[in-house]
Amino acid sequence: MEENLNEEITRDEIKKEFQIERMILFSDAVFAIVITLMAIEIKIPESEVKITAEALPKILFHLMPVLLAYIVSFIFIGSIWYQHLSIFSLIKDYDKGLVVRNLVLLFFIGLFPFAASLITRTHGQSLSLFIYVGIIMLCILAQYILYHYIVVKRPQLRINTQIGAHLLELKKRKIAIICFGGSILLVFVTYTLIQTPEMKSFSSLWMLLVPVVNKILTNKK
Repeated sequence: MEENLNEEITRDEIKKEFQIERMILFSDAVFAIVITLMAIEIKIPESEVKITAEALPKILFHLMPVLLAYIVSFIFIGSIWYQHLSIFSLIKDYDKGLVVRNLVLLFFIGLFPFAASLITRTHGQSLSLFIYVGIIMLCILAQYILYHYIVVKRPQLRINTQIGAHLLELKKRKIAIICFGGSILLVFVTYTLIQTPEMKSFSSLWMLLVPVVNKILTNKK
């Protein structure tokens, strides 16, 4: 009887590990596809005229906004993926809440190719930039909610480990989200209030407050 019970427990544990592995593989696939779709946007415009050596530098120069959007997006998505990997290293079980929160994060990650192409094709218009930054904000917020769910709300889903460092990390992320969100709001309000088109770009200077305020508040904690 005891042997049968042990075998059943072992089968349940193996099944849970398999299901968690499927969730991680699915998440990794989404990250990989998003990066691939953004890389596809980096292409030389089709032309019936043969590209000469003199024309190539000019064409590559026009591709710089696309390359810049790809580099920034790649770094951010890579950072989110690494944090996602670290978060799921704590998991020993799963539930519907975990799956839903993970899917929400992947949903916002999946919007990056759209946001990046929007910036490059509209030549960085203000609305495109706000959409792009807004998606970044939503990704950061979704990952915080996922992390908080695992560490605080559902401790039975994670392995038995010291959570002091994770609680501190959650506190730091919360401060960063508040700083980032406040800066975005200030940029939007300032951009709306400034009447001179040439001066509107200065509204983005509010973003410089993010690392400064975040550093001050984090040190106080």
